[in-house]
Amino acid sequence: MTFDWVFFRQTAGAVLAGIPVTLCVILVSLAAAYPLGFFLAVGRMRNGRVSSRLIAVFVSFMRGVPMIVQIYVIYTVMPMALDAWLRGIGSPLNVYDINPLLYALILFAANTTASFSEIFRSALTAVGAGQLEAALACGMSEGQAYRRILCPQMFRAASANLCNSTVDMVKNTSLVFYMSVRDIMGIIKTEAGISYDFFEGYTLAFLLYLVVCFAVQEIYRWFGRKPARRRVALERGRADRAAY
Repeated sequence: MTFDWVFFRQTAGAVLAGIPVTLCVILVSLAAAYPLGFFLAVGRMRNGRVSSRLIAVFVSFMRGVPMIVQIYVIYTVMPMALDAWLRGIGSPLNVYDINPLLYALILFAANTTASFSEIFRSALTAVGAGQLEAALACGMSEGQAYRRILCPQMFRAASANLCNSTVDMVKNTSLVFYMSVRDIMGIIKTEAGISYDFFEGYTLAFLLYLVVCFAVQEIYRWFGRKPARRRVALERGRADRAAY
């Protein structure tokens, strides 16, 4: 078996059109998951409310059901249900004209939000409720306590798990081609299916996802080093002032 370098180079050029789609899914999911995951985590920790139970059901569904099943529900069942409802109310809107990328964005944003909410909840539990009570006793509002005291500690405790969850999400974006989205994997599958050069196509997919996942890990590592550098600078400043 010989490696078809011509197909590899041609497909690599075609895949450039799919990289922005994959990055769009990743960035939109993260932009939604960080704030929504935090608020869901805080809501989940407020025990005894109906909202916390609804959040628990949502998180359990998104984390417990395989991604391929979620894709089937979002991309197949939901449009059918919406179409039946719109026909019932006499709406002229055609659900099947909606860009499938929208369904992919909704699904991955919801899935990532559920994962991040559990990570944030665990990190907030590690920080401890006593610090919130102490901040409130000092006259801070709850928002100020979270912003100035709890959130910085929460992000430090959660950074490794957030990185792992983001990498998992990046790898799962390879499934959006099941939703007819022409992302990296969708273009590779289409091109390889024409000439049956699947080995070359999957090799290209392996390299591209490896690069993206490595970039994600480096970004998280860079952000993780910033607080450490800031703490070192503050300690040096205190030492210098004490010396004088």
